[in-house]
Amino acid sequence: MHQTNKELEAAAKRNMDFAKLFLLLPILLSALSNLEYSTAQSFNCSSPIGCRALVGYITVNNTNLGAIQSLFNVKNLRNLLGANNLPLYTPRNHTIPAQQVIKVPINCVCYNNTGTSSGAPIYKVQAGDGLDHIATEVFSRLVQFRQIQAANGIPDPDLITPGQELKIPLPCSCDDVDGERVVHYAHMVKSGSSLEEIAREFGTDEETLAKINGIKAENELIANQPIDVPLKACNSSITTDSLDYPLLASNGTYVFTANGCVRCTCDAASNWTLNCEPSGNKPSKWDACPPMQCEGLSLGSSNTSGCNRSTCSYAGFNNSIIFTSLVQDSSCSTSSPSNDVSRISLNWDFLSILFLFSFHLFQ
Repeated sequence: MHQTNKELEAAAKRNMDFAKLFLLLPILLSALSNLEYSTAQSFNCSSPIGCRALVGYITVNNTNLGAIQSLFNVKNLRNLLGANNLPLYTPRNHTIPAQQVIKVPINCVCYNNTGTSSGAPIYKVQAGDGLDHIATEVFSRLVQFRQIQAANGIPDPDLITPGQELKIPLPCSCDDVDGERVVHYAHMVKSGSSLEEIAREFGTDEETLAKINGIKAENELIANQPIDVPLKACNSSITTDSLDYPLLASNGTYVFTANGCVRCTCDAASNWTLNCEPSGNKPSKWDACPPMQCEGLSLGSSNTSGCNRSTCSYAGFNNSIIFTSLVQDSSCSTSSPSNDVSRISLNWDFLSILFLFSFHLFQ
């Protein structure tokens, strides 16, 4: 049966529509990719100095601490142990089960008002790898594949080769929060969780989380993406010219500094004060650790006289010296001036009444 002119025209129009759709398909795919990239979480960061931050790595399969240390290029296993408050004797082959969260310490710098990991990790491409696999499976969605592509100047994300080394730009920040130093932690949002739950888990509040992450509504909290959680840091006596300033540690963690010679612990029960002492480790850059004393006291030790206590505290280091500071505190109970004035006033009132009573008694 012969087709009519109208049928032929309709068929031609359909073919033209399919052709247009085919031509638009690459543009649509590119737009979707850009949408994925635009929703990738990045942390605000404008601090002029770098810092130590944490990322929450969720293990995909059963693994061990040594494998995580290698993946994130953590220099010393003890740094990984300290971030998770694990005993120093924990071995590299300590098993970490699948889906467990391990806090990984990273060095963070700010660039164009965005925080990113500095220098590490560097990932070597394996056979069969793709950028999406590296971002999603290897680094557990802490980063998006478009971010890896941009950080490494890769024109085509499908064209990477085994052995190629890629910088992995992990999210982080060094900014103060409400005027206080904090440890910024990249926490992976679980499906079904809320700002209230996250705030309660990490000892902060919903308003702070919403503000620093630019979240205006609860439905903007996206599962399986990192959110910037500020962890309160312990106070210290470290000077601004120290090579490790600002040395930040959150509650229940410990860090090593001064080329490994000093171990500092943060414990909320110690009045949020960073407690530092000689580590006993062999230093990484010195032949031996420099002296760590102040006026006869060794680092971390105290002496007490009455209700006054003197503590030798860590104050930083340079290329050859470890600085200390003698910190004084007192537990003596003192009366406030207002209380003293009240007592004086009461005493005079009592004496006046007693005098008048005596005067009338002997009239």
